[in-house]
Amino acid sequence: MTSVLVTIDTELSPGAHQRGVSAQDNFATAILGRVSGGEWGVNYQAIRFKAHGLKAVFFVEALSASVFGLDLLKRTIDPILSSGSEVQLHLHTEWLSWCKHDPLGGRRGSNMADFNLDDQRRLLELGIENLMRAGAPRPIAFRAGNYGANNDTLRALATVGITYDTSYNFPYLGNPCGIIVDRHISRPAQIDGVIELPVAVFTDFPSHFRPAQLCAISASEMRSVLEQSVEQQREAAVVVSHSFELLNQARTRANQIVVRRFNMLCEMLQSMSTGAPTTGFAKLTPNALLTASSETGKPLKSRPWRTTSRMLEQVAGSLLYG
Repeated sequence: MTSVLVTIDTELSPGAHQRGVSAQDNFATAILGRVSGGEWGVNYQAIRFKAHGLKAVFFVEALSASVFGLDLLKRTIDPILSSGSEVQLHLHTEWLSWCKHDPLGGRRGSNMADFNLDDQRRLLELGIENLMRAGAPRPIAFRAGNYGANNDTLRALATVGITYDTSYNFPYLGNPCGIIVDRHISRPAQIDGVIELPVAVFTDFPSHFRPAQLCAISASEMRSVLEQSVEQQREAAVVVSHSFELLNQARTRANQIVVRRFNMLCEMLQSMSTGAPTTGFAKLTPNALLTASSETGKPLKSRPWRTTSRMLEQVAGSLLYG
């Protein structure tokens, strides 16, 4: 059986804030996914997951609460928890530039890996505090913004009592993901005091790896990733999306191709629930994950026709929805 972790990075946009977009408008677009044709963000996604009997994990960015206060964070968290999904910790260090009370004395960086161990620990403690003050349970899992973690991030996570990290995304290794291991990992692994659950990746053409991210792969490719994970008896498959991912790149309207893909994913996961049930980090068993992960397994692969089909689908989405 393969536990599927459907993870949604849920975050306000630092770029929009820098351009002068108000906090309320930023929240409406980036979190709620609200556009003229409807709402496609956290509320929509959480309701659809619940309707299909699925458990999802929303990695909620918490440093922005030190800029805007806790209200927007609470309004983000409440519908997630009400739907039965899980809230875990996400941090984008770009928000440090606007924090009302600077926790790092002026030190700045675009990613967690830009800071030393002690600074990363302070950022994690602040994020945990903000999440819990906004009504979330104490987090046990983390993903760095931009996947920009390094080994000091993992050490800092261990010191603050967070068990799991899922910042390791193979196509991002070296820039901005700075987690160093002695071999490529595709299954849960103990690294520097935490359990790393890597984002699922596959080869879509020779020597090219692609992450299992909703907007980046087709429904057929997603099914292939999940089916191969079950066949190889992988302990976990981590899938990635974002609160705003059902919108077009300009975030002015829904990309109906991605919306359809999202709903197909929900139907697919419901139909595969016996061999590939969705779960949250709170239901995982660390010892079982690590004991079963001694074998690396074959790389996940897609077939050329799937890659070609997805590329045509992506072009159509850009042309039709901007």
